[in-house]
Amino acid sequence: MKVTHYDYKSLYFSSTALAKGKYKRKMVVASQLSQINLDHEYHTTWVNVYTDDTEIESLDLGVDYSPPKFILKNRSMDRLFLNFIIQGKGLINGEPFSAGQFYYTFPNEIHTIEADADSPYVSVWISLTGMYTQYVVSELNKKSKKKIMTLERRKEVMELTKTFLHSVNLGETTLPYLKAIVDIYLSYITSNDNLEISDAFATEKIAKLIKESKSYIKKNLKYVTVADMAAAQHYNKKYFSRVFTEAMGITPSEYITDCKLEWAKNSLAYSELSVEEITEAIGYEHRNGLAIAFKKKYGCTPSEYRKKIKREPR
Repeated sequence: MKVTHYDYKSLYFSSTALAKGKYKRKMVVASQLSQINLDHEYHTTWVNVYTDDTEIESLDLGVDYSPPKFILKNRSMDRLFLNFIIQGKGLINGEPFSAGQFYYTFPNEIHTIEADADSPYVSVWISLTGMYTQYVVSELNKKSKKKIMTLERRKEVMELTKTFLHSVNLGETTLPYLKAIVDIYLSYITSNDNLEISDAFATEKIAKLIKESKSYIKKNLKYVTVADMAAAQHYNKKYFSRVFTEAMGITPSEYITDCKLEWAKNSLAYSELSVEEITEAIGYEHRNGLAIAFKKKYGCTPSEYRKKIKREPR
């Protein structure tokens, strides 16, 4: 069965009519799929499910293919938003997120989302209203107290979402079915508190490759290269890069850079090393190179970050 398609006016009138009790069936599905050219590089597509049940009053499921530098400023809506980052990167309230991560915002929480200029994000998202949001938040709190967590099997998440958007008529399903959908998406989220390899990676071979790669980077942070990482495990560089990227949602080069910047960030906060010493320790030839990379990831230069940390109460 196909999802019913509506234009924007129909979408508005559908939700309004439901609120006035004009619909007799339990759910109404609306979508703006019919107005979207899916061949466009940047677009948004979603379905809306409205019910007459207080458990889940509405559920929206969609995918955002965000344009570069896109900014959604000071958004505040009466719903819980769950965001699964499939590709690219951006900022949520100034905090960076990237492919392979998940974040959420509370109902009526004011937040600003920014897409990266060079690698804008692709995000699967769910919004919820109703009493079931309390259960969802409690489940997220069990996973981590942090609002940005790790997303497992992001390609699988995207394929699942395409199925729900294009092949399933959610209006003909039941409330337990909608709850099950939410629970499936929650199962792809893990805590950031434990960065060890989990069963999310498809095979023991891939898990071993990722684990040894992380270990190699830690031991050789200053001079590490992708070619060296591949050679250390007796892999062809091209094959190694492909497997690493598919498993981690980020290229080996990007991961190395992230590790260097994370080391620099911790050193700025917890050591007395100068910016020049930190620059040298992680293999940047020039201080300006580190400053540019650091600002792109964290929104400020290393010197500005150190000043900010020292002003904050411990």
